[in-house]
Amino acid sequence: MSSTTDRIESETVRLLRVLEAAGKRNTAQRVAICRSLAAHPGHPTVAEVFASVRKEFPMISQATVYNTFETLHELGAIVQLDIANHDHIHYDLDVRPHVNVVCRHCENIADLHIDSVVALIDEAGERSGFEINRAAGLILYGVCPECRSRLSAGAWNEASGGRR
Repeated sequence: MSSTTDRIESETVRLLRVLEAAGKRNTAQRVAICRSLAAHPGHPTVAEVFASVRKEFPMISQATVYNTFETLHELGAIVQLDIANHDHIHYDLDVRPHVNVVCRHCENIADLHIDSVVALIDEAGERSGFEINRAAGLILYGVCPECRSRLSAGAWNEASGGRR
C-alpha cells in the first residue's frame, strides 16, 4: 500500500473508533463518510463529502453526513473551522494546535505547524482572560503564492471576484 492509502485507512479507523467509543454503530454509510473525510486532501465541507459518498450511497441524506460530522466534532475527532466569508463550514482532521492560512482570493486553506503556536494560544488566553480552544488553532488570512503570481502577471479575473 502507498503512504496515502495507509494514511487514509489509518484516519478512517481512528474516526470509526471514536464513533464506536461513543456508542455509535459503524454503519456502511458512516464508514463511507469517514473514509471520504479521511481521503479529502484538504479541509472538506459537508457538501463535498456528501457529493463523494452519494456516488456509493445514492439514497444517503445530507443530514446523515452533517450529523456524523457534528458527532465527530463534538467528540473532538475533527475541528470545525469558521473561515470568514466562506459559504460553508470547513473541517480539519488535524486536531493538534496549528495555523490555518487562508487565501483571500482563491479560498485555499493550508496547514502550518509551528512549535510556538501552543505558547501563543496560551498567552492569548492568559492576557485576555478568555478560555481558548487550543484545537481550533489560529486562522490567518493572506494571498497564496499561486494567486500572488496571477496578480503580478495581471491574469487575475476581477469580474469573477478572484475565485477559481
